[in-house]
Amino acid sequence: MFGIPSSMGALYEGTEQAPGIIRKAGLKQKLSENGHTVVDKGDLLFNQNLQRHNSTPVRNWPAPRALWDAILEKAEELFVPGTFSIILGGDCSIEVGTFSAFQKVYGEESYLLVVDGHYDTVAPSEDRCIGAAGMGLWFLTQDDTMWSAGKIASDKIKVVGIHTPGETLGIESIAYDQLTVPSGMDRIKTLLKTIPVHSSIFLHFDVDVMHESIMPAAYSPSKSGLDLERTKELMAALLADNRVKGIEVTEFAANKPGSEDSAKIIIELLELLPVYDNQPESTRNGMIK
Repeated sequence: MFGIPSSMGALYEGTEQAPGIIRKAGLKQKLSENGHTVVDKGDLLFNQNLQRHNSTPVRNWPAPRALWDAILEKAEELFVPGTFSIILGGDCSIEVGTFSAFQKVYGEESYLLVVDGHYDTVAPSEDRCIGAAGMGLWFLTQDDTMWSAGKIASDKIKVVGIHTPGETLGIESIAYDQLTVPSGMDRIKTLLKTIPVHSSIFLHFDVDVMHESIMPAAYSPSKSGLDLERTKELMAALLADNRVKGIEVTEFAANKPGSEDSAKIIIELLELLPVYDNQPESTRNGMIK
């Protein structure tokens, strides 16, 4: 378990406080009680000396890239085969560094499964200043100048839970309203079958996929997000897939009202992670780092 306390991809601060609040709410204790061996590696601290600004084409640039570079340098610490990694973010833009690090460890057959209410596919522009939190998938699939880790094919990314229209960049997705119908979970099963059996999956979870009544401390709270029951169904199905080797939680603005209750909901979702006993070394075990 690691914290990446960053808000460098966002306009406002708050997500950098999330790792501490989630820990304080008892994440490690709850996972340990469920039978997991949990090792908390502390925070990777990057925010201290990074400059914030509102200049085009990317807010706070080059601070987001400095963060991604630092994450990539820690790839072998963040992801260790045979363990399950939990990363506590942080704004959404950390996915650029974390998935690049994941792919560095697990190889070309790595897939990014995004649970998010928004397409983070906005392209940088000299005409408007937008944060990297809205650009993560663009940087991963389209950019070859500002971020040097190399482009990822769009078919290596799947997005689930979209409730706000956006550019798809050829990425396969399941919209929010497709999940709320009785056959919604069948769509998830079908999506997972499109990912090769021997692949490794990194799960990016943006808390704004949930309705604001459940997750009031989301950085961008939504009136059209998933309810708690359907969110738990979704996360249980994804976390039960032993190709999933790690998860990051993002966009939890811990400085907002309701943050303590929101942290408890996040912990409830992470508690859905099953414990695997007596499994071959090639599969996931109960060790969390």
